[in-house]
Amino acid sequence: MRNFIGECLIYRTSITTETIDSYLAADYIVNAVESFVLKIGKPSVEIDRWFKAKNYDRAAYVTAWNPLGEKIPDYKNYAAEKKLILEIESCNLFYLKGKSIDPSGVWVDEPSVLIFGILLKSAKELAKRYRQNGFVYVDSDTKPQLILL
Repeated sequence: MRNFIGECLIYRTSITTETIDSYLAADYIVNAVESFVLKIGKPSVEIDRWFKAKNYDRAAYVTAWNPLGEKIPDYKNYAAEKKLILEIESCNLFYLKGKSIDPSGVWVDEPSVLIFGILLKSAKELAKRYRQNGFVYVDSDTKPQLILL
């Protein structure tokens, strides 16, 4: 089921409101020569520069850590992260590493990757394979969007 609230399309989900609020408030750090932060709904001058410099108009910020928001042992997280990076590299996609941070400190930091040039459909499939609740997507308007699965 879906409803419209203002300009937002809202789908019914089993993800808790608290979890969604945490995703919306998170700092999505991108480790570049000069690191920068992506914030949901706020245009990013930095991502715009990267888009222009590398000739891209879209990117997805994805993690393989803690599937479905459930804390798992670090060794499993590292193995999933390595598999994700190998999959990205096998597709010859350009990426930058990063880290998702909860400013309130409730959630642990999660290593992530910003994948350039990936289509929304492909990003959804990738995040689903790693059993994620969602991911961040940025297109040519440079405003990061939270995409819930």
